[in-house]
Amino acid sequence: MIKNIIFDLGNVLVKYTPENFLEKNVKKERQEKFIETVFKSKEWLELDRGTLSYEDAIEKFAEIIPEDRESLEKLFNNNIMECLIPIEENIKVLKKLKAKGYDLFVLSNFHRPAFEQIQNDWEFFNEFDGGVISCYCHLLKPNQRIYELLLAKYGLIPEETLFIDDTKVNVEGAEKIGIAGIHLDFPEMLEELLKNKGIEL
Repeated sequence: MIKNIIFDLGNVLVKYTPENFLEKNVKKERQEKFIETVFKSKEWLELDRGTLSYEDAIEKFAEIIPEDRESLEKLFNNNIMECLIPIEENIKVLKKLKAKGYDLFVLSNFHRPAFEQIQNDWEFFNEFDGGVISCYCHLLKPNQRIYELLLAKYGLIPEETLFIDDTKVNVEGAEKIGIAGIHLDFPEMLEELLKNKGIEL
């Protein structure tokens, strides 16, 4: 019987939309290069892991795309929130689950400054009973240790726990240690997929 539900953030509860920032701040002909250099880089993963600061990231990226240095500074100093929008329908589901008595947790790969801002600004974080964020433990999903860390920290039993993520390999990482999983391809499918797992709403 499932008692604990673990949520990823990106594209589960928070829509990740870098195009919002790009449209306002990067010339159209340079957007593809910006995406490849920044959002799809190994440095982006280092930011998630908490082993690279925003200041150092700006310098590294500016070596590759010096013409976009001003945009890089805007992104990391002021505008990272332009890439993040709460998914209101799924936040309603989160609150329903809390009202039904499930213990709720967050497990996400996230940059520290961005996470601290959304945690402070968005009230739905009050629904969580705890969580593990990559930048604090220096581990990334799907590394098995990050799932084990969350289980150990809160005394959770894998067979009583369900994990929801938009990335299949992350769900598979949880399933390898006995946690049930939902691969959420489309955010609007959350409620239906939970019901398919026998979760009361």
